[in-house]
Amino acid sequence: MTNAAGKSVGIQIDTADLEELKNNGYNLCFAKKVNDTYNVVWQSAGEYLADNTFSWQPLYELFGSNEFKGDVGVRVSTKKVPIGLGDEVVLDKNGVLGTPSSGDTPTGITLINEYASIHPGLCAAATDIDGNASTSPIYVAEDAIIPGTDVLTPVECVQVWFEQDIATSTMFSSARSNAVEIDLTGQDSAARLYSGGAWSTPPSLSVDAKAIVTIIAAFATAVTVHSLVSKIAAKLTGVYAGIAVDVTALGGNTVSIVYSEKPGLSGVPLELTRQLLAGPTTVDQLAKFVLEALAQLQAGYVSLTTVAA
Repeated sequence: MTNAAGKSVGIQIDTADLEELKNNGYNLCFAKKVNDTYNVVWQSAGEYLADNTFSWQPLYELFGSNEFKGDVGVRVSTKKVPIGLGDEVVLDKNGVLGTPSSGDTPTGITLINEYASIHPGLCAAATDIDGNASTSPIYVAEDAIIPGTDVLTPVECVQVWFEQDIATSTMFSSARSNAVEIDLTGQDSAARLYSGGAWSTPPSLSVDAKAIVTIIAAFATAVTVHSLVSKIAAKLTGVYAGIAVDVTALGGNTVSIVYSEKPGLSGVPLELTRQLLAGPTTVDQLAKFVLEALAQLQAGYVSLTTVAA
């Protein structure tokens, strides 16, 4: 079995497009490439937002199906067997899948068919845009194979599109309208922006974070940097999710607390964070987070100086 890093895609949707898609009943859909094709809806999600993340690990299940038929749900006809890249398994003359063993194709999954005509299929594990982990079909061979050997090769590419009236695990044999392919064979994550009915790669910020505010705090007693970071970071959710905090010990019981934009923000999250920072009360709220964290740590302070960027 081949061990590989997890993969994730971030799908950002412009506000105007989001409203139009939702009002017209479109789902956000994902499919994974196997044997150079996409033919099963991996996930069809209706409860998407402006910023969505879909992720997965290279964890698979092999199965056999008696049919491939477009626009209907996958029907798993055999049991499903957990299997990894580089493994092979026998479908015996009774139609029973055996125990996987190491095979000769490190990038593929091999089915040794001793049964009869069958459509090989794969399921894959993923974490959906709501953060729920599940395993569902990603591929069914359109043409049945006769007794012999077939290799299924998953590729770290996903296809993303919007479509009405389509469910998870639906098979399809025609190209999906206005779909974008995201190639993750050479990286672990990527982002795409859907705006004005078109897909694009959102620009990323420099890895150098832009400082927002610096707070110098002197404490009556020692406070650990890790504890302070943890307490403040736990408050940076919701509209503040695009802001990071860094705490540095300056000597004695004095620390520097620096809020900054998270590196790599782009598209909708960047726009929302920049709008938030333009507000007159944001710096005051960030300073309040520090005071709340100190109260939780039961730490008194001698002085507290706030300097906005």
